[in-house]
Amino acid sequence: MALDPSGTFKQQEPIAVLGMGCRLPGGVESPEQFWQLLAEGREAIGEIPSDRWDLQRHHDPDPRRPLHQHVRRAGLVDGIDQFDPALFGISGREAQCMDPQQRLLLEVCWRAMEAGAQPLEQLRGRSV
Repeated sequence: MALDPSGTFKQQEPIAVLGMGCRLPGGVESPEQFWQLLAEGREAIGEIPSDRWDLQRHHDPDPRRPLHQHVRRAGLVDGIDQFDPALFGISGREAQCMDPQQRLLLEVCWRAMEAGAQPLEQLRGRSV
C-alpha cells in the first residue's frame, strides 16, 4: 500500500526480483563475487593505478593544498572505460557525454536481466 497525493492509500502492483547485478571495487562483477569478497574478508581498497591519474603529479599528503589529493588508495571499479555504447543503441559521441555512473547503471542492469534469464528482445518497449 502507498499514499497517493490526496493522502489516501491505494493498492500497488506487485513486483518481482528476477535477477541481480553489481559492479564494485575489488574486481567484483556479480552478487556472487561480492558475497565471496565479504566471506573471505578481502580488501577492495587499493593503490590508485597510474592509468586513472598520475599520483606523482597530483598527490600531496597535506589535505589543505588546493587542487591536489591527499590519498593514495581508493575503492575503484575496474574497466569503467570499457563501455560498449552500440550494445545499448547509443552513439559514441553521446556515450562520451554521459556520466560514468549512467554507463555503469546500464551495464549492471543488462547483467541483472541476463542473470534473471530474461530475453532482452522481448522486453524492448516495455515498462521494466
